[in-house]
Amino acid sequence: MEKAKEIKKLRDAVRYHRDQKGDDRCWLDDDRVWALLPDAPPKHDHLPPYEEMMKKCGAFYRYRRTEIPDPEPMGAITDPKEWDSDLILMTQEELEGELLRIRAAVRTHREINGRERTVDDDRELYSILPERLPADFRLPLESDFLGEAKAPHAGCPSFWRSHETCAAGAHDMHTWGPC
Repeated sequence: MEKAKEIKKLRDAVRYHRDQKGDDRCWLDDDRVWALLPDAPPKHDHLPPYEEMMKKCGAFYRYRRTEIPDPEPMGAITDPKEWDSDLILMTQEELEGELLRIRAAVRTHREINGRERTVDDDRELYSILPERLPADFRLPLESDFLGEAKAPHAGCPSFWRSHETCAAGAHDMHTWGPC
């Protein structure tokens, strides 16, 4: 794949991750970014146990949310048409360096061990993007996000139950089931 296209593909995955809002924000968005690394593990063809998934949802709620959106920094590039304009003037050597830099940032985000991944880890990942736009890390109330308050149309438990009848290997964990 041409280096500029690969860079854009990685950047777009990080942008998708950054731009999720409310109950669309999820730890599963990490996998979409990490899957683009050359050393990504193979995709699982089955759901992990419900308790394991809910534990990840709980950690996501505790460590990867804020009460207010991040402020927009001075110099942020708000026009999406300009976000990748830096690639046009890069030499092949510069493109290779940029690709390696982005892969390293994604790998660092993926390989956090011994502690929970946090909002600051997400911010560090987003810092690789040239546009410097902020993220909105706010999440719904805990009872809505982790509980049954809005079931069956929202909440982690409802999402996991929606996948219970999917055939093995048929899970699209980025949409509500059944698959």
